[in-house]
Amino acid sequence: MINIFIEIFLVGFFINLLWEVCHSQLYETCINLPLKEYVPLIIKASLKDGFFVTLFYWITVLIFRNVNILENHGQLLVFLLIGLIFAFIDERVSVKLKRWQYSRSMPTILGVGITPLLEISLTGLLAFLFVFI
Repeated sequence: MINIFIEIFLVGFFINLLWEVCHSQLYETCINLPLKEYVPLIIKASLKDGFFVTLFYWITVLIFRNVNILENHGQLLVFLLIGLIFAFIDERVSVKLKRWQYSRSMPTILGVGITPLLEISLTGLLAFLFVFI
């Protein structure tokens, strides 16, 4: 079972790396960073996101006593909700503390960027599709 957690983390990391590179242009912070600072920032963010995908998956495994999250729609829904709630709170705090700043092209909802709001939930879903199908 530990292999599944490792697979989810690794797949989650690489999917999040692609996501981070693609949506980083929606952040003033990333647009203005020199490459030698941008690359470590994106890698660190992707590692963090891969960790949270794995952690939230693990929480659902404990709750539902089921490893294949795609077989249980309730479990998948709980994962998606945890991801959305976490992302919303994390983004609100990070923007308020000025850890980063959105560019004008970042679509927002309730003061939170849509791409970071959806990131953990959607990249987690993609990771599960790669791992379990």
